Amino acid sequence: MSGKIKYVMLVAGIFGLLFFSCKKEQQPVVYTGRDYFPNNVGHYVIYQCDSIIVNPFSKKTPPFDTFQYQIKEVIDSLFLNNQGQLTQRIVRYKRADTSTLPWSNILTPEKVWTGTLLSNMAVRLEDNINYIKLVFPMSLNQQWNGNAMNTIGTWNYQYTTLNIPAIVNGISFDSTLTVLQQKDSSLDGYQYYVEQYAAGVGLIYRKIVDWQSTNLYFASPPPLDSANSGTILYTETYLSSGNQ
Repeated sequence: MSGKIKYVMLVAGIFGLLFFSCKKEQQPVVYTGRDYFPNNVGHYVIYQCDSIIVNPFSKKTPPFDTFQYQIKEVIDSLFLNNQGQLTQRIVRYKRADTSTLPWSNILTPEKVWTGTLLSNMAVRLEDNINYIKLVFPMSLNQQWNGNAMNTIGTWNYQYTTLNIPAIVNGISFDSTLTVLQQKDSSLDGYQYYVEQYAAGVGLIYRKIVDWQSTNLYFASPPPLDSANSGTILYTETYLSSGNQ
């Protein structure tokens, strides 16, 4: 083989390597959405909490009690769980509905929550119950069983909005998603669970409606004033966040 032919083959080989190298470098990176579940120690979020619950001992009509307070969640530390997975220790603090009072530590076993960010899901242990909050990579209308790691029963969580701007409590967020966790009405009650997350922040809004009536009505759900147990409305609304 002549030197000229060898030279041509060498040049062709080099260009071929460069071509495939460039093609490899240009492969798009798949966005998973894991930044919706912050995992850095010191990250905190403060929420305004509003709650209306049924008080079966109340003489009011309807027998509803109302509460307002604030919750502060802090990623206190990271540790390896019994499966060797890096897990957040989430300490929750509570105070009355005013910024002038100090935080009290809710350091009871059921109120120190945990969070585990895996390659394909984000799991939270809340009041000793595991929930699959998010799944990765994300797609609009994607569904999964959020209760697959507990015994509550199947709830088909669903991404109803994904990677869109939103305003919560007058505060703008560039990228948010919404997870509809449960929506179910019957002749003796109503359930509605939804959570909203912001990239780099985590949970920014949670709404829970879960009440029951001992009387059966020819309506689904029955009239609200017939509720005699459960939660009429509970919301956690973003106030502020940061790192400490």
